[in-house]
Amino acid sequence: MKKHYTFMMALVASASLSMAAQGLSGTQTLWAKQIVNSESATVQNMTTQGSNMALANDGGLFIVGQAGSSSTAQNILFGDEVIAQGTNYSGNSANQGLVFSKIGADGTVAWTIASTNGEVGSNESYVAVTDDGGAVLFINMRHTEGHLTDRIALLDGKGVSHEIDWDIDGERCYRAFVIKVDANGGIEWMRDIVANNYADAETYPEWTQTSHNISQGIFTYALAIDNEGNIFVGGRMCAALTIGDVTIQPHNVSTWNGNAQTSVGNLFIVKLDANGNYLNHLVTEGSATQENVRALQVVGNKLYMFAWIAGLGGTEFSLGGQTVTPATVNGSLCVALLDTNLNVEWLKFHESTVSGSAWQMPTMDVIGDKIYLMGTAKYGLTIGTTNYTNQPTNKARQSWLVQLNADNGEAMACTVLATGKMQMQHGFFGAYEGQDGSLYAIERGLTPSASFGSDLILYKFNPATLEITDQAQLALGSCDGQSLIAHGTNLYVMNRWGNKNEAISFINSDLTYAYSAFTWGVSAFQVPETASGVESITIDGDKEITIQQPTTLVATLLPANMSNSDIIWSSSDPSVISVDENGLVALANRATGNNAIITATSAVNPNMKASVKVTYSTATGLNDLNSTTTTTRQNNVYTIDGRIVRTGTTNTQGLPAGLYIAGGKKVIVK
Repeated sequence: MKKHYTFMMALVASASLSMAAQGLSGTQTLWAKQIVNSESATVQNMTTQGSNMALANDGGLFIVGQAGSSSTAQNILFGDEVIAQGTNYSGNSANQGLVFSKIGADGTVAWTIASTNGEVGSNESYVAVTDDGGAVLFINMRHTEGHLTDRIALLDGKGVSHEIDWDIDGERCYRAFVIKVDANGGIEWMRDIVANNYADAETYPEWTQTSHNISQGIFTYALAIDNEGNIFVGGRMCAALTIGDVTIQPHNVSTWNGNAQTSVGNLFIVKLDANGNYLNHLVTEGSATQENVRALQVVGNKLYMFAWIAGLGGTEFSLGGQTVTPATVNGSLCVALLDTNLNVEWLKFHESTVSGSAWQMPTMDVIGDKIYLMGTAKYGLTIGTTNYTNQPTNKARQSWLVQLNADNGEAMACTVLATGKMQMQHGFFGAYEGQDGSLYAIERGLTPSASFGSDLILYKFNPATLEITDQAQLALGSCDGQSLIAHGTNLYVMNRWGNKNEAISFINSDLTYAYSAFTWGVSAFQVPETASGVESITIDGDKEITIQQPTTLVATLLPANMSNSDIIWSSSDPSVISVDENGLVALANRATGNNAIITATSAVNPNMKASVKVTYSTATGLNDLNSTTTTTRQNNVYTIDGRIVRTGTTNTQGLPAGLYIAGGKKVIVK
């Protein structure tokens, strides 16, 4: 293993529950590692760029992005560990090769898949997990500059090389790939979505470029998997797409003159089965200037879509039979609810009040009954009687967090953060619900000059109003947020770091580093507010109690105003003493014993619990059922040898003949 002079891993002791009083300022850095070329410290163009993360079934992480290189003599590192080799390149900057790794929760690398020829599009690589412990990738690739006769090839985590049967003659172009990877890093299959790379005069009558090559006819922006293993991919298409025997024609491209920077094309969603075979697709109708699917998320049998649409004023936009006619040509936030057969249930537009607005790094998180849209934008949006827009208006980009109703897409709340620094680009790029019921979101900072400073900030919000209640700067010198995952008490952040030797530092850690090139990586934090929203839990009464009949225990949580005060009850031996979800304990089987430990655990923090020893006395009652006393009472609990057979009734009809305990008294059923 090659050692690198900037060892980035920092381990600290686990945060104690007492850190709750410190709020988010008590957040601890667990570790931080970067993806770098071995020459990144001295060569500026050896940049790397992350794209997306997903939580693996075993609690680890799948991470995907790209790493710049110009020679196979160079190493690609994750922290101090070599995870891949560079690629030979004959251009002026660097080849941006694929890097897809499985890492543990502690930042150790299990395996890596990397390209040995070919490069991936920036911010166009996505990963989603599968039930078998593996993952699916959705990426955009093209041949390495100067190596067009060499086939694109991937080296998987098992050391097997996979060549892609794709030979081109002439200019480079992009093609999308859906790739299934098993839990051990082996590539099981690859399916391509071919974008037509020739601009014919009928489809593109305004084409003025000398070359009719379409260098990028597809943009890969979204990936989701449903409970049946079906795969959904989405993005933007500027050329005809071919998937197996199916061809999807583009629209909104007739005015394209061939300039690669022109915003044209329409959105698409394609559904594949668990083996990557085509099932269905969905495109729009209408004459928008540009359409982009930027996020897809499956929740149960629902598929949520977030798209950015521009240039429709006064004309219809239709998706799956649902139609909207925007009032302006300004950019619109578009959300839709589909079922997993791509039937559209509703379609909602939120139009900007600012002309020329555009979203960067757009993200969607569906949390409970809310949809959160995030990103960086010069934008304007009216919610109720409030117009949210850039303040002051000369800011190029600001941080946006918009809350929508997941049932109908209606806007509910919004927050816009102005940085106060000229030319700064900040934006939220991930949100989650903490174990204390609060909403948390991370904002990244991008600066064109180290003198402006940049940062990575975690905010805590009141989820009802989006009012900020706490915040902490997780890192200084960070930029370009990509992905966020919260798991238990840990928070994992993927973002691009550094700015030409700008020093990077992390909260409550002495870890620092600097590189000549931009790098990307993952940092792990323990957030005390998430870990310890519950201050204490107690079970009323003594630590040991004796009962003679079914009894409801009462647990008390502090603070009393917690948004989630649910209790999980459990018994150390439910075959002896049972306990239900409401804390009602009873003798399950007198023959097996008469005591057990009953525990109350906070549903939002498993570390917070209280226990009591419960002994079921048989001195009276159950062992004394020879009496002929007969009685009924309201809300009775009927037991046979302590086993509950009926509750909440005054009618004994349907109970087998015998002797019962009901409401503490003996009942005879004849």
